Amino acid sequence: MDMSNWHGFGAKLSVSQIYETTVTDSESGLSAHFVVVPARSLGGDSYLFQRPDRPFEALGLQALADIPAGGVVRSLAACLVSEDVDEFLKRFHEGFAEEIEHASTDLPAPFAFAEYLTFARVIPFEWSTFSADSLGNVLTAQGRGEAAYVSYEDTKTPMLTVAIPAGILICGSTQKVEDALGAGLRHRILEFAKDDPDAQTAGEH
Repeated sequence: MDMSNWHGFGAKLSVSQIYETTVTDSESGLSAHFVVVPARSLGGDSYLFQRPDRPFEALGLQALADIPAGGVVRSLAACLVSEDVDEFLKRFHEGFAEEIEHASTDLPAPFAFAEYLTFARVIPFEWSTFSADSLGNVLTAQGRGEAAYVSYEDTKTPMLTVAIPAGILICGSTQKVEDALGAGLRHRILEFAKDDPDAQTAGEH
């Protein structure tokens, strides 16, 4: 077969990539799942401002609470161990008093795991290039966009979500995130990535 004139699958091919990563603490058994949708899979870094629906609404995510400045670790720990929205909100507002009282070298498992997830470069994220980054860096670079603890409409389980020009990040307890993905969140993400904001804009003229 002569392949000299073959140039790939065709000019109309459009590839969207979504990264899923699970981080597990083997000692405590705690586990967190990250879903990252890079901006290039959403039509570019202006996707936030070209679409009629904001990302949270389009994905069926309902905001529960803002991510507190200086309280990322504590609030993420609450998110990871809470079975439902009510338990999360109670922990979120009351705080982890017992964790705060511990020495930093002797933190209970949820707090220590949340601290690791906040600062370790374990998340596949695309800025100008693909690299591993930390949740803390993604939140710090938020700039334009939004970040909050949310629940998916059909599962009512808490997750942390960030939507910035560089892309969308969703994280939470592995089982809870997988439940949300299986209940329709994955389909919504794929549909959101498949939508072409340029085509929507062109259709309005």
